[in-house]
Amino acid sequence: MNNKLFLVLIAVASVFTTGALTAQTVTTYTSGSHVDTWDPIFPPTVDVNWPTTVCTTVPGVGLNASWINPHKASQFGTGAHPWQGAQTFTAQWINAWTNLNSQGPGGHNWTKYSTPVSGTGEFVLNLLADNCSWIYLDGSLVGFQDTLNTHPAPTYPVTLNGNHTLEFIIFDGGGLAGGMYRLETNTGTVFPDTDEDGLTDPEENLHGTDPNNPDTDGDGVNDGDEVAAGTDPTTPDVLDADGDGLADDEDACVNSILSTTVSINGVDSGVANTVDAIGCSIADNLDLACSGDFRNHGDFVSCVAHASNDLRKAGVITNKERSAIVKAAANESGKSEKSAKSEKSAKSDKSKK
Repeated sequence: MNNKLFLVLIAVASVFTTGALTAQTVTTYTSGSHVDTWDPIFPPTVDVNWPTTVCTTVPGVGLNASWINPHKASQFGTGAHPWQGAQTFTAQWINAWTNLNSQGPGGHNWTKYSTPVSGTGEFVLNLLADNCSWIYLDGSLVGFQDTLNTHPAPTYPVTLNGNHTLEFIIFDGGGLAGGMYRLETNTGTVFPDTDEDGLTDPEENLHGTDPNNPDTDGDGVNDGDEVAAGTDPTTPDVLDADGDGLADDEDACVNSILSTTVSINGVDSGVANTVDAIGCSIADNLDLACSGDFRNHGDFVSCVAHASNDLRKAGVITNKERSAIVKAAANESGKSEKSAKSEKSAKSDKSKK
């Protein structure tokens, strides 16, 4: 028998006391007929492999799908579904229509639910759906249930900081439909972080990471830092070898010269060594154009003059900056050892004549 999670919200505030002292104010949101819902969306055909093809952390039908006919959910009580009695939390079982029978080809359908919540601090989210459900807080995934995670239902940490929108997507695989949830102030639940990567074990389930490995994709950045940075902790990042802000696979100069100013053979031109959109600094461009051996220092200076003129035409540097770069290249102390020896030898030969 398959069921699905539908959501209705009731807010309850209660105060627990120890003696004459107030211990903690507990805010509770639980499914009920307060939750907004829409008509179901039906898949075009039956997918017999839906437990593995559909029940992944990214739903095939999302929050921004073509949902129509907004209305309130129907509630059916705390014992309407046979799975409710096996849970550690109590809530109303709800659905997007007025009975619990599945609809659509093979009983397959998608439904969406939405409700406002507010509060400050740490909360615990319990959810149960038959079959797959995704729960979002202001558009960010905070809870996921697959077909294997029903007894007991999954529990996730949630942080509230003011007014929020809690939204749910549910996929029903047939049989019964509906679901329930409970969002309540955390009064002592500790969520383990087995690998100490900054993600709790339930959060590892959200992101598809290994709760026993702090760096699931082995790219040198731990899972928690990747999630915080908005990168995928399950796919190795191409590292930024030169630290210029571009990943190596996007960087035209993977080992950039990143000095603050442009120096030519040790002579500082005073020109800011900026980096362009493809990851090459001014010094990189000059080095690429004028690396190698030259017959004499004059040829080297001529190369720098031409290369810096190209940069000026491209709008990378000003004419004043071009002059400063050429002046640094022409500086006698900037001559290469090879050029200096060549000129010294030429002068010596001339004096012998």
